[in-house]
Amino acid sequence: PLLVWPGKPGVKPAPPLPTLTAEQTKRFETGKQLFQTTCAACHQVHGMGMDGLAPPLVDSEWVMGSEQRLVRILLSGLTGPIKVDGKSFYLDMPGMGMFNDDQIASILTYIRREWENSGAPIEPTSVKRIRAANAKRQDAWSSAELLKLP
Repeated sequence: PLLVWPGKPGVKPAPPLPTLTAEQTKRFETGKQLFQTTCAACHQVHGMGMDGLAPPLVDSEWVMGSEQRLVRILLSGLTGPIKVDGKSFYLDMPGMGMFNDDQIASILTYIRREWENSGAPIEPTSVKRIRAANAKRQDAWSSAELLKLP
């Protein structure tokens, strides 16, 4: 029951992902490059993270969940404990607010669509709006604060 393959009897195939537009595809490719040079040291190229250091991004409820939370994590960072797939991580992730809105949207679009993740792309206008709403924030977010957001 744990093994699944295309065409396995009784297994309902996942619905196909909506195709990315040309602009979103370009953003995905840019995000891949930025991820590999900035984020992969901790989260790893395969997105599985590192025990005791960085949680996995593959199938993560944080990656696939609220855009509001995810953008804030990348802009301002994350501190303290966080549960990912039932496992606790105690971490300090630095914010990447030095990246512009398009670069943040690119990284997030990449991690939401890579490794069989099926998340919607993130648009730079969303990043811009969230950045402006939190412009005075200087501290990293805690998971408790983020969980209060929609």
